[in-house]
Formats: sequence, C-alpha cells, structure tokens
Amino acid sequence: MSRFIGITREHVFSPGRVDDDSAILHAVAGCLRERGHEVLVISGDDEQWPDAAATCAVFAMCQGPRALARLQRWHAQRVRIVNTPEAILNCQRHRTVAALSDSEIPFPDSVLLPTAAAPQLPVWVEHSGAWIKRGDVHATQADDVIFVRDAAAASDALRALRQRDIASALVQRHVPGMVLKFYGVRRRFFRCLPSDGVQLGETVLERVGALGERAAQVLELEVFGGDCILTAGGELVLIDLNDWPSYAACRAAAAEEIAGYLLARDTTTAK
Repeated sequence: MSRFIGITREHVFSPGRVDDDSAILHAVAGCLRERGHEVLVISGDDEQWPDAAATCAVFAMCQGPRALARLQRWHAQRVRIVNTPEAILNCQRHRTVAALSDSEIPFPDSVLLPTAAAPQLPVWVEHSGAWIKRGDVHATQADDVIFVRDAAAASDALRALRQRDIASALVQRHVPGMVLKFYGVRRRFFRCLPSDGVQLGETVLERVGALGERAAQVLELEVFGGDCILTAGGELVLIDLNDWPSYAACRAAAAEEIAGYLLARDTTTAK
C-alpha cells in the first residue's frame, strides 16, 4: 500500500469552478483508494498541512504563494509531487510566454507589459485585436482575460488591471479560428474537445495531441490541459496551457489515468 496526499486548489484560483476543480482531485483520490492505497485530501487554503515523508506521494492543484512555498519545502525533502512546484510556477504567464516563445511551438505574438504606466502597445493590436490577460496567475475573476478590438480598448483594459493592483499584463495577438480544448496526462491520456462540438478527423486529433505533449514538456507538466486554435488554413496555434485542469468533460477517464500515472514507476523520473 502506498500513501498519497491530494491538495485541492485554493478557491481564489477556481473562479466559478470550485466544484469542478475539487471533483477531479477527489475522483483521483477515489481511484487510488479503490486500488488499496491510503489517500489524505487537504485544501490549499488550509492553515496547517500535515507532514509529508519521502515515502509519500503528493498530487497537487494548489497555485498560491503560500502553498507553493510549502510544496517547495517538501520537494527539497525528496517528496514526489505531481505537478512539481517548478512546473506549477512555469504556468504563471510571465514564465509561460518566455518558455513557449523560445520554443518551436506555434504560439501567438505575445508581450508582457507593465500596467503602472501607459505602455507602448504592439502595432498588431489595432489590426488584429488582442487578448489582455493578467500577467501573473491564471484568471481569478471574469475580467482577468478579455478580448479587445483595438488599442483604445486595450489601454482601458490595462488601466482596469492597474486599478486592481495587478502589476503586469499579457497582450496576446488574436488568432482567428476554431478553439480546441485539450486535456492530458503525460504519455498516458489525451482528449481534445472542439468548443462548438464539431467532429475532427483523426489526423487533426493526433496533431493536437502532439502539440499538447510538446508544450507540456517545455513547461515540465505531467498533468495538464490547454487551448489551441485550428485556423482556416489548418494551422494549429497554442494559446494557453495550464496545470491540472478540471477535466469536467472527461473526468472519469482522466481520473483513472492520473491515478495510474501516479502509481507508475516512471513517475519518479518524469521530465
């Protein structure tokens, strides 16, 4: 019998998705228990966490600075954690943009700008439109990610973030096309779901799977999900990648595969 600790995401990082985010983690815990293992589930919001021994494995959805500091201490003590604290930090936008822009993965023009002054916006904002996203963590409320059609709207969006004491913003070029959501577990599971429910050919699904796996490797993620665009010309462009999505559309299958991944011997050497 193995011992596991599962850590749910802090409520502030699950805007409107607290139940969905919690459900996948509890589903994984249930799969592990059904296989005879001991699982303790705690919250990233808890004031106190239990001690974790090197013989215990952790699967964590938490994202906040206090929780990550605790995970980093456990990681330094050789506790196995999925995803690692470093991988979770890689999903903060200032790291994600740098890592993906330096890779060969198709990724939209993206710049990080301070909100404290009136920044010089890229010229393509006026011609293509853009997405304005807070520059640190992923969305904590609806207006953390908004579409703007021109430079004036972009300036207004940056000003609104500044008024909320958010220091930086990601300005990402809009890519027209069909949004495809995907969910993965490194080398074990992949599911792609078009936003409008259309059927995709096997070739496209395989290409999305390869794109997601490559991006997950860049950010060192083992349990991941994201979004890409299928353009009218058939190009795939990654627009977002996250640690531990809710898997709401494929929860049962994903939970089985995540549990299997946690139990697999090669989890300890995942890269």
